[in-house]
Amino acid sequence: MEVRLETKRCRALSPESQHLAIDPGELRSLLTSLSHELCRPLVSLRAGFDLLLGDACASVTVEQRGHLQTMASLCDDLLRLTRGYLDYAGLVNGSRAASYGSFSLGAIIREIDRQFRPSALAKGLSWETVAAEPEAQVVTDASLCQQIFGNLISNAIKYTPAGGHVRVEGQAGADDWCVTVIDDGPGIPAEWLERVFEPFFRLARDEHSRIEGNGLGLSICRELIEKLHGEILLDSTPGAGTTVKVQFPRKPCM
Repeated sequence: MEVRLETKRCRALSPESQHLAIDPGELRSLLTSLSHELCRPLVSLRAGFDLLLGDACASVTVEQRGHLQTMASLCDDLLRLTRGYLDYAGLVNGSRAASYGSFSLGAIIREIDRQFRPSALAKGLSWETVAAEPEAQVVTDASLCQQIFGNLISNAIKYTPAGGHVRVEGQAGADDWCVTVIDDGPGIPAEWLERVFEPFFRLARDEHSRIEGNGLGLSICRELIEKLHGEILLDSTPGAGTTVKVQFPRKPCM
């Protein structure tokens, strides 16, 4: 089942979710304030853990050191969570305009391969990247694309079990270009396809698994794709995998 996700900010809420609607301005303000308030003590706490773990003279037992390392890791998780909130609030607020440049499609795909091949292979996945027209020049913001593709490919690697396959394809047409991420992971139930890009939404199976996330990665993708005048198409079959295609104009209106 394929779903074409609109990248406009005015989106209709389903009847069952209308009572959860929050004013976007209030959401931005809440996320920004909460994240700033959390980041300051967490940074101080993390620095304290580093001091304790780095002090060779401290009378810390092996067992205590293990507990400290666990707490430092949990602190890092909380910092990533709060910084994710800040990133999302900033994107929704339009804090940074796109900075366009000209890049070859081959260079974009090679950079994807350089970044993600090691983690895919380390997990025991079959990994493949291909650029159909490597010399084709596209106009885009490389930094924003890196965030978009990074989120999508990280998800594919995270959800595909060992022994699975992840493939990234780049193609360029006369008027547009696209990157497609294909995996043979667990897939997404049809009833949730239109909701996975909503802020904070997570599948029930993920809530009860060890797969971490704050439900903002795909929401950030959607905002960035909108900023670059693109669109995203999602096709998924439970038990057979997921295909995510991101398409952009070759020469966007700047």
